[in-house]
Amino acid sequence: MFRARHTAAFLLTAALAAIFSACSSTPKNPAPEVPMGGTKSDISAMAGRWEGTYASEATGRTGSIVFELKSGKDMAKGDVLMVPKGATAPTSSAMPQVLTISFVNAEGGVVRGTMDPYHDPACDCEVQTTFEGIRRGDAMEGTFTTTGAPTVATGKWSMHRAK
Repeated sequence: MFRARHTAAFLLTAALAAIFSACSSTPKNPAPEVPMGGTKSDISAMAGRWEGTYASEATGRTGSIVFELKSGKDMAKGDVLMVPKGATAPTSSAMPQVLTISFVNAEGGVVRGTMDPYHDPACDCEVQTTFEGIRRGDAMEGTFTTTGAPTVATGKWSMHRAK
């Protein structure tokens, strides 16, 4: 029994990694470019590929984050892979979902942004997530808030610049 659960968890993790890699890095399905606001120096300091994770104790969701900003541009690309609670079962409400970052602003080391509205399987409703954090060198961390559901959900995120 334990071995079967362990194998299922491993296969799910491998599948999620494959899905996320396909969604965020293939030329066929690139993340859309979104506006990047802020001062030139703050935007320049954000240049590079950032990778990380997020989690919400309130919803039980976790996921991966990829954010990329090319030097000298004020447009960025970013995806978030949301893994709903109970994602080990292959049902439509428990399937991972790729979310899109729609706007990012960086000023004075503070990073703020918004996700495109998306369907929340827990409430069967449309929600929107905003995030805020602090960039220190090659690391960023912060919090996010999801509104639109019957209750407001919060969580934490962190990212590191990929070498």
